[in-house]
Amino acid sequence: MSRRSDKASGAGFTLVELLIAVAIAGILAVLAVSAFEGFNEKYRVEGETKQLFADLMDARGRAMQRNRTFFVRITTSGYQTYEDSSPAPDGNGVFDNTADALVANVTVRHAITAVLAGGGNFAFNRNGIANDNGTIRFASSALPDYDCITIRATRIKMGQFNAGTCVEK
Repeated sequence: MSRRSDKASGAGFTLVELLIAVAIAGILAVLAVSAFEGFNEKYRVEGETKQLFADLMDARGRAMQRNRTFFVRITTSGYQTYEDSSPAPDGNGVFDNTADALVANVTVRHAITAVLAGGGNFAFNRNGIANDNGTIRFASSALPDYDCITIRATRIKMGQFNAGTCVEK
């Protein structure tokens, strides 16, 4: 005759233990998703900053390559770059949005704040020199590594906005 051991009849999980395990897993999943969304927002701002930086460097390079002025227009929702093509063949150095050739027209998800003497408008001359100095910043509470760009006559640098200034990196 064999007897059943008390240990064998008590093996397994109770319903309460399973519910507690599922609840803990659910809480951990919610925390992971919210952390991922924060990282995602941070990388979106960095991506927009890097895209603007690349477009500014492209406009500057094209100005030198084509020996023409390139204009940059910045609004809170995006930016545009134009090639000075009016009057033909080499333009006159004066912005005309109806006649100058649109090179890039970008809409962004995060608001842009431009602190430039010309508002949100500046140009790169035929030598690639910017005619304005200042800062362009993307608004975000996610604290990305790059969220601002400084414009100087002969350089463009990305940085992180901190305490009212763009700290170049």
